[in-house]
Amino acid sequence: MKIAKKFECFKCGDNVKLKPSVIMQEGKTNFIIVGESPALDGWINSGRAFYNSEGNLQASGRVLARLLSILDITIDDIYFTECCKCVLKDRKCLTKSAQNCKQILERQLLQLPCDYILTMGKVPTEILLGEKIKRFCNVVGNVYQIQIGDKTFLLLPIYHPSPLNPKGYSGNEPVFRKYRDLLKIIYK
Repeated sequence: MKIAKKFECFKCGDNVKLKPSVIMQEGKTNFIIVGESPALDGWINSGRAFYNSEGNLQASGRVLARLLSILDITIDDIYFTECCKCVLKDRKCLTKSAQNCKQILERQLLQLPCDYILTMGKVPTEILLGEKIKRFCNVVGNVYQIQIGDKTFLLLPIYHPSPLNPKGYSGNEPVFRKYRDLLKIIYK
């Protein structure tokens, strides 16, 4: 499922390749994953997070599916969006573009029945924490309580699950086990 919302924003100027009309995947759990920025060959074409236009799970999706199974959920169970809503020409501007989209992201989060935000990488984590992170490895696996409007969330940073990322699975696997154990305590 997907939630399509039109948005009019021109803050990033000519650094935008494409403004997708689909900027969120609807889920069935109280988890949302916030990624960095859409890719041209990704879910903005298929309408499903981590799937390509042929309906096949992408490489990062296969890694993430293994990790989510630790929490007993699937990719199709999660809400998904990105901190930067557009496909960028120059990813060196990702932080600035994500900052430009922060209000859109916050409005999305406030409309959802989600309590837990898994941030995929440094940029979405910085945007939602509102602070610069020197070493991302120092925040992965930690749990942060954040306030957006009148709603409180637990923010759970993870490494991007790309198979090209050396920590994509091996660095995340103990983190997901830690989060699973934490959630067992919360739900007791």
